Amino acid sequence: MKLTKKQRAELRLKFGGRCAYCGCELPEKGWHADHVEAVLRVSEQCMKAAAKGIFKLKATGEVFNQGADCLDNLFPACAPCNLLKTSYSLEMFRKQVSLQADRGRRSSVNFRTAERFGLIEVVEKPVVFWFEKYQEESRDTAA
Repeated sequence: MKLTKKQRAELRLKFGGRCAYCGCELPEKGWHADHVEAVLRVSEQCMKAAAKGIFKLKATGEVFNQGADCLDNLFPACAPCNLLKTSYSLEMFRKQVSLQADRGRRSSVNFRTAERFGLIEVVEKPVVFWFEKYQEESRDTAA
């Protein structure tokens, strides 16, 4: 779905001008319109690349989940959150976010060093997305 400038501006403000997931402030440009329920775009192998022995996919413009390609299914997101979320459901994305500290500890000497020197402290707590906090706050102020 191609958004108009007005739709994009309204979407950006949907959760106070912040990423629906982490809550960082979104700049005027450079943020993503995320499909909450994945659209799943159809891709096919690029035959020009295949002729050169390269495997490359290109989007066809078609989608598997046409019903999800609508304004009601879009959230404003920073690029890092949208790229990590990919086509995950909200609950699977929540799980992926919760695994990040353990992944950093296992695979990054920088993370382990910073943790050892007390520069990073991992806390065990549930992952709550910004839009959930924002919606709850909006309900509380409306009541």
